[in-house]
Amino acid sequence: MESPQHAEVVVIGAGIVGLACAWHLQQQGFELILMDPEPPGSGASSGNAGTLASYAVEPIAQPALWRQAPALLLSPQSPFHLRWQHLPRLAPWLWRFLKASTPHRAQHTTRVLSELLAPAVDDWQQVLDDLTGNDEGVTLYRRGSLYFYRSAQGWHEAQRDIAARERFGVAQECLDARSVAALEPALEGLAKGGILFTDACHLSDPLTLAQRLAERLVSRGARLVRAKALRLLAQDGGVHIATDRGSWQAERVVIAAGIRSQPLARDGGDRIPLEAERGYHLEFPSACKLVSRPCCPVENAFYLTPMTGRLRIAGTVELGHPDDPANSRRLDYIKRHAEALFGPLGEPSQSWLGLRPSLPDSLPVIGPASSLPGVSYAFGHGHLGLTLAATTGRLLANSIKGEAPKWLADCAASRFR
Repeated sequence: MESPQHAEVVVIGAGIVGLACAWHLQQQGFELILMDPEPPGSGASSGNAGTLASYAVEPIAQPALWRQAPALLLSPQSPFHLRWQHLPRLAPWLWRFLKASTPHRAQHTTRVLSELLAPAVDDWQQVLDDLTGNDEGVTLYRRGSLYFYRSAQGWHEAQRDIAARERFGVAQECLDARSVAALEPALEGLAKGGILFTDACHLSDPLTLAQRLAERLVSRGARLVRAKALRLLAQDGGVHIATDRGSWQAERVVIAAGIRSQPLARDGGDRIPLEAERGYHLEFPSACKLVSRPCCPVENAFYLTPMTGRLRIAGTVELGHPDDPANSRRLDYIKRHAEALFGPLGEPSQSWLGLRPSLPDSLPVIGPASSLPGVSYAFGHGHLGLTLAATTGRLLANSIKGEAPKWLADCAASRFR
């Protein structure tokens, strides 16, 4: 057998979270290998809504879900879809999700998310400033993000969420129907009210950001290795990594492989209830100037985000199996509801399915493995992978140095024991 290649730090996963972790570790002087079987940013990192959602302090698991569950599960108009043939496999995750939606648990999660999200935009700005001169095709727009409510009932029910975010210092402006239309003329007559999250931002192209960040890492000495990590084990005072293209010996390993992180975490001594939330998007070049900022019709649970040369409409949630083919009905849901708002949008230039790595309590796993020294985790961000990538990288680097804030213990893998 060939001897393993040696590395100081191997970051497994070249999605946006892995790239941001690598950037922070490189800033600390570590020599890096970035390992992924696919090109940087090509998975879930490429197809998201492109929004830095620093306002999203409330978890998906909310007490109201107990009341909403029948409609979410059974209505053909629901933004949520469950592939029932996979229910036996999904049942343990769903049970944990429901347990996380009690008032006490949801309030606790909101406190942790507010800690994670408060510095998110500033952390990203630090990374983007470093890309100056290497940022062709990447623009961060500081225009805020808009929630709008089409029904009086939806706008009424939103008041509780507004008050909850207010308690955590989220910058938000409540708008009446006229103010929504003044901000986004295409929404005239469509909204009963809206919320402008003034500190939120959006990107011109998430994939280009990931590519530019990878290029910056390589220009400073990082090495990209196209390989799939298969097993981890302790060996010779470090971590042995078996891959489909040889083996490596590293002093430290960071698992940031999105939905593929779960089997590697088992090698670290942790059974993480990670599930793939299947998200979809469509892109419409002819509608690229329809709105000027990310706009979310809350009842439909998708975002309309203006990006370079096209409008991306991204969202909804489907639980099934990661290997299931794309569900045409989910794509039809997006197109049908978008055209109910704006009229014909033409044929989409792209349709996409991606796998959000999600945990039932809406918090990521950040920090050391339980029983494999030298291994750390950075995965499970659900809908907030892009938003929290830079912050996760900073916290991960601080954790490795023994300087993590005390509250980060709430994101430890040990919470699932």
